[in-house]
Amino acid sequence: MAAGLSLLASRTAAAEDTGPFPRATAGASIARPSPVSAWMIESADYHGEIAGQIVRLEARYTIRLIQDGWVQIPLGIEGATITDVQLEKKSGEAHLVPQGGAYTLAASRKGVYKIRVSFSTRLTQDSQSEGVAFRIPQATFSTMTLTVPRKEVTLRPADQLYVDVRPAGPEGGVRLTARLGAGEHVDLRWATEPAAPVKLIPLIPVVYGEVKTLVTLEDQLALLTSLIDYRIAQGETKAFQIQVPSSLTISRIRGANIEDWHLTETGQDKLLTVTLATPLKDVTYRLIVEAEATRDTKASSFSVPALQLLGVKQERGYLAVGRTGNIEVSPESSTGVTRIDVRELPEAFASVSATPAVLGFRYQQHPYTMVLSVIRHQDHPVLSAIVEHAHLATVFSRQGEAISRAAYIVKANKQQFLQVTLPEQATLWSCIVAGESVKPVEGTGGALLVPLPGSYDSSQPVPVELVYFEHRPTFTGVGTLRLEGPSLDAPVTIANWTLYMPGGVRFLRVGGNLERGTAPAEFLADPFQSPPELAAAVDTAGAMRKERYAAHLERLQRIERAFQVSRDSSNEDGQLILRQSVHNKTGKGAAPQTELGQADPSLVSRPVPDAKGLEEFERSLQETGVMPLKIQLPKSGTAYHFNRLITTQDALALEGTFVHLRIPSWLLLAAVGLVIAPLGVAGVGRFFVRL
Repeated sequence: MAAGLSLLASRTAAAEDTGPFPRATAGASIARPSPVSAWMIESADYHGEIAGQIVRLEARYTIRLIQDGWVQIPLGIEGATITDVQLEKKSGEAHLVPQGGAYTLAASRKGVYKIRVSFSTRLTQDSQSEGVAFRIPQATFSTMTLTVPRKEVTLRPADQLYVDVRPAGPEGGVRLTARLGAGEHVDLRWATEPAAPVKLIPLIPVVYGEVKTLVTLEDQLALLTSLIDYRIAQGETKAFQIQVPSSLTISRIRGANIEDWHLTETGQDKLLTVTLATPLKDVTYRLIVEAEATRDTKASSFSVPALQLLGVKQERGYLAVGRTGNIEVSPESSTGVTRIDVRELPEAFASVSATPAVLGFRYQQHPYTMVLSVIRHQDHPVLSAIVEHAHLATVFSRQGEAISRAAYIVKANKQQFLQVTLPEQATLWSCIVAGESVKPVEGTGGALLVPLPGSYDSSQPVPVELVYFEHRPTFTGVGTLRLEGPSLDAPVTIANWTLYMPGGVRFLRVGGNLERGTAPAEFLADPFQSPPELAAAVDTAGAMRKERYAAHLERLQRIERAFQVSRDSSNEDGQLILRQSVHNKTGKGAAPQTELGQADPSLVSRPVPDAKGLEEFERSLQETGVMPLKIQLPKSGTAYHFNRLITTQDALALEGTFVHLRIPSWLLLAAVGLVIAPLGVAGVGRFFVRL
């Protein structure tokens, strides 16, 4: 029959201290007889013994059916586990049926039925006594014989009324015979010392380990990070031991519930012992070991140090190799490992380090060896800074003074200063970096060192703006104008230079290392950031406040696109208006120019104010120790546009011949006509004479 099923019966009141027999009460009234049951359990005999902490019993029931017809007789033993059920005798058709977690005898004819049930229960123990307790089916009379392997047994006073204690015979121990009568509950306890104390033998721990090790090679060090996963399959443990090569220096041990860890020298290697605060059982525990080893930079190979788990049934793992800088690694020789693709490495390596693995290996057991070939390549110099866009604007007065603004978009890679050499006799008026005033310092050879913000990302542009003043000869008659822009210690990708000449001054010839027109922003493969993006980058670096950067954004818009400056003839205040460049037939943007450098009439503005204000500006900045001011360039006059692509070390230079005659233009044209007209008439006359 099926074993291990607990038979549940209806609970009744426990027996009183006088035993399982009911006690008569004086004056009790006699109850009316109840209807006769169709069946009864005539007798129930229980025999068993104690083995260790288990009580094994066998019950024999004699059941009598009083009348024919199918009936169900419940057989319930609560608090025990059934190991066997047998129907030994029956007077008619009968079956043992499991029902509701218990067994039921289904019989059809009157007569006697005998059933044998084997079951087990636990021996209950405390510091003073031990015993057995469970519920049984109610029978006409029940007895239980139990052999206890004890030398002496002292029963409770209540149990001594119905329990006999006798020696068990040759096998030793004590035999208890309890006459339970019609009781439904067995509860025997006795005080005794166990004849053979039960000793609990601890299980030997069975532990499996998996190691995931990442070795990162740097210039002089090899960093090792190992993720060790212990799986306790049997028993419990609170200490782990790892064999560490002597070349490794343990820097950090991480894990949950660590109480202590220490290293012990064991000859050539070290023994790492990690102790936990509480034992572990039936869990997986992760231990992280971080270590480093000194690497000989002159050596062309490196032997990877391997950790070995001690006290584990099996160890397997993965080995990943990473590198930094200009180091190249490749496998030179190995034993006990199999090379795998780095994409086959466990995902846990991604959380170990930001350095990606370039080599991957797998091993199934110790020992294994891995020797790497290491090549250190020499660094090749690269640009530390570049100016992606430069825009110069110079405004001249009639007296020859010039104010120039040089705006640069700089990308610097750990370069602290931008070296700027101003033209001779130029006076610096203002220096703005990322929208904030900065103090430039003097470098060698009269150069200026403009500090760059160190918090910027090298991929983010930094706007730099310089305003300087120059004394120039007065524009009178016909003369030559020579201009030179600032020279930088960084190459310039695109440079635009706009000259604003006072009214009446015209260029007859222009030369230099620049070309006519404005270079459009389309020449850049990677266009400039839009002003909002640049403002966000600057604001993130904490370089400026938004309200102070609003004016600088407007100037960046002029730098990022090719533009022309025109003056609205109806604007009496002389306000400048930006408009998009007109594309010529080739599709390239250029400012509209006429022959001989004459500007389009729409670009001609009224004469610039007197230079008295400019002289006052110059005197106001002849001090050190103060922050530079932000200066708005007073743009006015005829605009001439020039550009150059790829400027390295030389400065931008322009040389032109100008003419400034204080006579009306119509009178000049009339004089030219008086000279040309006679020559034309003479030429026509000679032509007809020849005919």
